[in-house]
Amino acid sequence: MGDTDADAKQQTIDEEIENLSHEDLLEITQSSIRRLITSDPLLSDLPPDVTFEEVVAQIAVAQGQSITVIVDRYSESPLNVVIPQKGTSVLDLKKAYRRAFTLKQQRQRIKTKISWNYVWRTYHFQNIQNGQVMRDDNREVSEYALEGSRYPWLDQIARQEQLLVGCDNMGLRYKKKLAIDKLNHILVDHNHKLLYCYVPKVACTNWKRVLMVLTGDSDTKHPVQISANVAHMDNSTLKLSQLTQAEADSCLRDYTLFLVVRHPFERLLSAYRNKFLDNTPTNKYFKYRYGKYIIQKYRKNPAPEDLESGANVTFREFIRYLIKEGVLSNEHWAPVYELCLPCTLNYTFVSHYETILDDAATILNMVNAPSVSFPVTRSKRTKDNLRFYFQQLSIYEIEALYRLYEADFKLFGYGLEDLLGYDLA
Repeated sequence: MGDTDADAKQQTIDEEIENLSHEDLLEITQSSIRRLITSDPLLSDLPPDVTFEEVVAQIAVAQGQSITVIVDRYSESPLNVVIPQKGTSVLDLKKAYRRAFTLKQQRQRIKTKISWNYVWRTYHFQNIQNGQVMRDDNREVSEYALEGSRYPWLDQIARQEQLLVGCDNMGLRYKKKLAIDKLNHILVDHNHKLLYCYVPKVACTNWKRVLMVLTGDSDTKHPVQISANVAHMDNSTLKLSQLTQAEADSCLRDYTLFLVVRHPFERLLSAYRNKFLDNTPTNKYFKYRYGKYIIQKYRKNPAPEDLESGANVTFREFIRYLIKEGVLSNEHWAPVYELCLPCTLNYTFVSHYETILDDAATILNMVNAPSVSFPVTRSKRTKDNLRFYFQQLSIYEIEALYRLYEADFKLFGYGLEDLLGYDLA
């Protein structure tokens, strides 16, 4: 009986809709869109007679795919123009500006004709932040340092969703209570109720410097003035594993917990170059502890001096060692999944190395420490070297290595497309 009544009601509604005029349907559609826009904070700034193109553009801005360019026009009010974040030429910007200007005229019932050929011959866009004039229609606007603001919290939604789905799909959730010694990579700042799981080769030196400033364990208030050796001392910052189980549980429940991740193969290459190629006193341990063994076992006819020093380990030898003997022998190449337990602990914020400065600013604002500046360091261009080093490996070695870090790839949204031209399932 219930299904029959529902079908009858639906038939009545369908008949009423069919009898509506085009004008009535248009009004119903527009009023529905107006209510949607008014109720959605993402779209609330748009005009009531918004076009579909404007709605899509605004969503693209929020998702970080597009940026809003504010065009100042002398005595006129500024005009907001939305363009794609990447691949937009100066000519594309001109076309987008023309569309926005024309739409504004239509809304104001203005019918003044504009000679756009004259406008573009006479006027040029200028980036007021650096004074660059955009004269070349074929150049991308990014070449003039025209950039948009990022939306870190929208990034967080995507990253947290990626992590949640990845943990479930891979069956990695661990529901038993963790032993306190498993938390030895989480550093504690009681002053700001902040917990940081450090991952070697993912900006951990700079974050350790920042935590020393936040906790008051350093005499300086400028992280960049703290040496790397001091930052990496065992007693530089309190570890969660040094607390009682009850204290650790309380911190995990009430504090802001974050970690920083990076493309697994970039991190691995950075570790290899730093520990086996750089000539620093601290790296003698790695060459003695690991280099000698790797050369002895994975090199045919090694030179006596290499066996003695452990120096000159090749990238392929290092990778063969990891494939054959596993990746848990040292924290510098152990997977993030093993170090920080992201499927067991409830992380407040997942930072990416690629957006480290924006993410760091957001985290410091979250804990009311905006005056502390995250250090800006010179890039060592690891990403640029990635293809060069991985060309030394066979596809079978790359696939085997991928399996060792598969959890990190899938939990944090990284792939192999840039390296191989395709991803691994």
